[in-house]
Amino acid sequence: MTVQVIGIVAAIACLTSTVAGSAQEADPAPSDDIIVNAWSNPSDCNRDNALRIKFTTLAKDFNAIRGKCVVVEGYWYGRALFGSPKQANSSRAFTSDRLSGKRVGLYAQWENIGEPPAEPSKTEFVGRVGECETQWPGAMMVMGYCHYTGGPILLVSEIVPREGATGS
Repeated sequence: MTVQVIGIVAAIACLTSTVAGSAQEADPAPSDDIIVNAWSNPSDCNRDNALRIKFTTLAKDFNAIRGKCVVVEGYWYGRALFGSPKQANSSRAFTSDRLSGKRVGLYAQWENIGEPPAEPSKTEFVGRVGECETQWPGAMMVMGYCHYTGGPILLVSEIVPREGATGS
């Protein structure tokens, strides 16, 4: 019974919260915020001012570029970006420690970006680099990718899908 009550309270909190984070600002003060979505502002971070980087740089060496506006290409699947279709299709691709350093979590304004493809699709993203462990230090809970795993994230401002490009 206690587990059911806790689950119901958590679900109500998620449904009633409309907190959105931004890559440009971090809240250093503890709060009761529940982060349900976040993204970067396209007027501040876009293809015209983004630094082009390799996927491996974003996935493995992101500390040096944290907070920077970047453009990166990878295989989009679910709420993450992978280095290859094989990695995206692997067992527990979104949470496996085996893929740490080989995937990047995505946060976006999904109603503007669109839903993830049914199969891994080579896609170019523009956004600000962040990290699950440090992006929202005052949040009580972070939903989405960072709820289940850690590491680098991209707070997406723009997406440029390649037509007809799906992984195999």
